[in-house]
Amino acid sequence: MYQTKWMAFDELDGASLYQLLKLRTDIFVVEQNCPYPELDNRDQEALHGLAYDGQHLIGCLRILPRKLSGAVAIGRVAVQTGYRSNGIARKLLNEAIVHIQGQGEALIDLQAQAHLKQFYGSFGFKEMSDVYLEDGIPHLDMQMNLEEVSKRLQE
Repeated sequence: MYQTKWMAFDELDGASLYQLLKLRTDIFVVEQNCPYPELDNRDQEALHGLAYDGQHLIGCLRILPRKLSGAVAIGRVAVQTGYRSNGIARKLLNEAIVHIQGQGEALIDLQAQAHLKQFYGSFGFKEMSDVYLEDGIPHLDMQMNLEEVSKRLQE
């Protein structure tokens, strides 16, 4: 079974930070052949969701506070290649949504790679833009209204 941990940037020790940055670079830069500025000066204010298999980091995401992006945002969702389709991203996203809802937030933004539209839609995220290229990869803006999702779940 996979374990998850939630840490602010200043709680990450050197080994954890290295694993996090390596995982994201391996996926977003190397695997996707996309040279872009992975280090964007936003991690310092983010809450980081980390998924582990033992001591091995296998997945991550970050929650950016509203003050950084105008709305709370989930981003940098990544799962190591050999661990995909095992529910790791779903577990991290569910935990992130519960955390954000617990903070009294009503909206969650994310920039989704277009091929993951249905995956994010399964949580209640709705398309808010047409598809556009971000660093050469098709993306779209999506948003979840937590109040709408809560009402739907109560029906």
